[in-house]
Amino acid sequence: MKLDFSKKERLVGAFMAGVIILLFVTTVMIGKGKDWFKSYVRYYTIFDESYNLSQNAVVKLYKTDIGKVTKITLVGDKVKVEMAILEEYASRIRTDSVATVESPTFIGSEYVSIKPGSKEAPPIPEGGLIPSRARKSIADLLAEFEVEKTARMAMKSIQHISEIISDLRDPKGPLYSSLNHIDKALGNIESITDDLAKGRGSIGKILKSEMLLKRIYAELDTTKAILKNIEKATNRTPEIMNEVKKSVDIINEILKNIEEGSHDVPRITKTTKHSVQKIEEEMEEINKVIQSVKKNFLIRRHLPPEKKGKAIDVGIRK
Repeated sequence: MKLDFSKKERLVGAFMAGVIILLFVTTVMIGKGKDWFKSYVRYYTIFDESYNLSQNAVVKLYKTDIGKVTKITLVGDKVKVEMAILEEYASRIRTDSVATVESPTFIGSEYVSIKPGSKEAPPIPEGGLIPSRARKSIADLLAEFEVEKTARMAMKSIQHISEIISDLRDPKGPLYSSLNHIDKALGNIESITDDLAKGRGSIGKILKSEMLLKRIYAELDTTKAILKNIEKATNRTPEIMNEVKKSVDIINEILKNIEEGSHDVPRITKTTKHSVQKIEEEMEEINKVIQSVKKNFLIRRHLPPEKKGKAIDVGIRK
């Protein structure tokens, strides 16, 4: 027999199927987030007390969630804590691993922290015992951090700060003395500035003297002119050096010529002396001939009488 569904019935059926599919997908997604579909390995550990642990408390490895507490039971004078750890982390649970109870605060939110063992140690089989260590009490933590010693040091620091504040408040203390010195120094600076502004004192007169300022400006103008001349002379330095070099070359050539001429002076002097001596000898010969002619009686009577003249001293012939 063929069943016929109306349009409304088909719509209701499609809606119910969609809701069922949505619920299934939601359940799967939540299950993945809650690790419902992952495999777990069971372990247990023994503590001296429960340390406020509760069922479903987190089990952590390196501060990462790897499982949860499934059951807490009292066995004799000890507390047995059973745990379910994800299978992918089971290989890190070894015989030298240690389980302890920790908390992000001093009280509340306790969880089981497992410190993994070395690679050389064999893994603990499923259902095996994980060695444990007692949780540190508040007294142990205070002793570890040396709270009492730290408190003493803090008290000493507070006392020192109090003494420093007391010294600072003292009117005769270093703070007020320094402030008084600073105030006096500022007063002196203000007085000096006022004197300078009014032209009092040597420096004030200098600053207020128009004549002196004009003289200073004139000296500055002169200095500028001198600097310009120096700059020009500096620019002409290569040209001047070339001219000096040429003059030096000319002087050297003149000196060389003088030196060469000085070598010829003795020869010229010797030649001149020889010529003068020959002339003197010729003159004496001529004089002798004249005297001989004068002595001839034929010629002597026709000669005019000699004039008497004055002797002239021509010096000693050298």
